[in-house]
Amino acid sequence: MPGALHQGVLALFRDDPWLAFDLLGISPLRRGPARHGCGAVDALDPDLERRQLLPDLVLVAEGEPGLVVTVEAQSRTNGRKRWRIPHYQAALADEHQRDTWVVVVSFSPSVSRQLASWARTGRPRFEALVLDCGNVPVGYDRERARARPSAAVLGAALHACRGDIEAARWGLGIVAGLPVERRMRDATTILAAVSKSMRITLVQEFPFAPDDDRLMEIERRSGTYHLGHDEGRQAVLRDMVLAILEVRGLEPSAVERERVLAEEDLDRLQRWSVRARTVPSVAALFCDD
Repeated sequence: MPGALHQGVLALFRDDPWLAFDLLGISPLRRGPARHGCGAVDALDPDLERRQLLPDLVLVAEGEPGLVVTVEAQSRTNGRKRWRIPHYQAALADEHQRDTWVVVVSFSPSVSRQLASWARTGRPRFEALVLDCGNVPVGYDRERARARPSAAVLGAALHACRGDIEAARWGLGIVAGLPVERRMRDATTILAAVSKSMRITLVQEFPFAPDDDRLMEIERRSGTYHLGHDEGRQAVLRDMVLAILEVRGLEPSAVERERVLAEEDLDRLQRWSVRARTVPSVAALFCDD
């Protein structure tokens, strides 16, 4: 699963810890102080092998009765999860002495089928709340979606992952009305769920949307950018500015292109790389300089 999609899904649950319960109509858990005071503990162990033994996200609701929710996001089947998920549940229940629930967000029909088959077999008992295209709706009225943006973004991402560009358009339309910081994060989550060709189309339609894979690939190819060498970073930023304009359908003139390629001031190039995502024209890129 793309990192942006995975992290974006977990962020939705940090914002709305009761998301799975409400989508599945499990209302008795929304009672008393347990509705408040949720905190998130991420698995940040630098040892990758040990991190594989930890849940993606743990949410703890304090108070009485209190509860613990662990969240997993999967796009591929993984047989080891059959044994790890019951372990997460038991270990967290022992640690916190509270009802403990497992939520799995499934981005693949094969993952959903695998989870369902585990629920019917052997011990330890496999219990999980599964969220997928079958039970997370998309395309409903905008007022309701804006009141619960985490549910709207999750639905858009799940359906967009199956190739439904209209679901992605609907989700980005909802995201457009959110505060700017969340807007960029949630737009990234939806765009990470679609194919590259769909992403380019959507970035052109929604000018607030973040970069596509071509821009990230530019950064990945540049070792000097990551090492912090100014000359290398300048070259990457020049390419990024021109690539963002291209993705958005803004074609610079020969003079404008040359101005970008000749620029050596690192701070100015960084400003342009950010501004290129939202300016209405190439000329506007240079308006404050």
